[in-house]
Amino acid sequence: MGFPELYRIRQRVPEEALEDVEGDLEDEISRTRILDGIGQRSKVLIAAGSRGIPNYPEVIRKLVELLRDRGASVSVLPVMGSHGGGHGPGQVKVLAELGISPETVGAPIVETMEVVPIGQTPSGIPVYVDKTLTEADGIILVNRIKEHTEFHGTIESGLLKMMAIGLGRYQGAVTTHEYAVEFGYEQAITEVARRCMKELPILGGIALVDGPDNQTARLEAILPLDMEAAEKRLLQLARQHTLKLPLDTLDVLIVDEIGKNISGAGMDTKVIGRIMNIYEQELSSPHITRIVVRDLTPETAGNAIGIGLADYTTQRLVDKIDFEVTNLNAVAAVAPEKGRIPITLPDDKQALTAAHQTIGPKDETSIRLVWMRNTSSLVELMVSAAAYSAIDPSRIASVEGPMEMRFGEDGNLLSPWTKGS
Repeated sequence: MGFPELYRIRQRVPEEALEDVEGDLEDEISRTRILDGIGQRSKVLIAAGSRGIPNYPEVIRKLVELLRDRGASVSVLPVMGSHGGGHGPGQVKVLAELGISPETVGAPIVETMEVVPIGQTPSGIPVYVDKTLTEADGIILVNRIKEHTEFHGTIESGLLKMMAIGLGRYQGAVTTHEYAVEFGYEQAITEVARRCMKELPILGGIALVDGPDNQTARLEAILPLDMEAAEKRLLQLARQHTLKLPLDTLDVLIVDEIGKNISGAGMDTKVIGRIMNIYEQELSSPHITRIVVRDLTPETAGNAIGIGLADYTTQRLVDKIDFEVTNLNAVAAVAPEKGRIPITLPDDKQALTAAHQTIGPKDETSIRLVWMRNTSSLVELMVSAAAYSAIDPSRIASVEGPMEMRFGEDGNLLSPWTKGS
């Protein structure tokens, strides 16, 4: 079988980006009066996670500025469970790679990771938090509301999950994930978050929602009493904005890169249709016969969690894996499946050839193939002729091609992506 010709398409997406994110943050702070209890010499912690979120550094920097204007002493606390190797310096480095550092946001980053217990939930889940949280006068969470990669519920990834998985650092993440096996994610996350809000001086959260164009579409300041209801409402909005693959059935999906900055699972399970979680329901769509993952993002620093979701990968990627960090993350998240190494081939051409040989009686004219940069970049895609002809034309804003799938002398694909897209 030869390789198919490709079309470069842009999916049609509405522009939802906020025009002035920092101005909207100021307006929300004023509307909710979330900082009214903060005065001179108040110790305030801003909780920041490990995802690449649009405008994340800008929002945190502005929040630091607003708190400093009130005379507060402000620090940023990395709240990311087992990420960054599960230790303080590693998590500080993760934030720096996301553009969040003392130089960019104007506040020091907490490196210590001592945790203390603050009680149990009604179901008996022990709750741990970073000790610095118990010494603060105020805590503000900043996170994106979106679908979670491991489960489907009325709340998924957002402020509640940040409390349940992140505030307890490595120990808290391990404990919450362990009890999620017994009670399910939504119950475990909700109970732990409620305990955190009861025992800690949480002022509220800044919730961000991405639009389909990967820009900030909504920003809200939320008080603790409104947290659960607001997160349920914003999750529905996030689902409406989420961009998906333009087809439900594919033969081959090529993913250029996976990483923790892209998704907690390395690549978004809701995009690829594979959760691989033994205690949560599997997805029914999309159905992709073979997934080929080519590389890791630089920002993931060797953490290859999610590689187990693929069928084939390259030696190039495997050589970049930090197995200690990856294994730590997979075990802490109770997701050993996502740390497994798929069939590994020397280069892209051999990996794709193997994928083509395991999809059934398809040739270069009938194969449905889609090529993406990562699961957060779905506006511009490369698609085979058979895939292109099956896509609803109303979903396509523009198209170029056909063009040849090109490989370098090293057997690796040559990038087809347009500059700046």
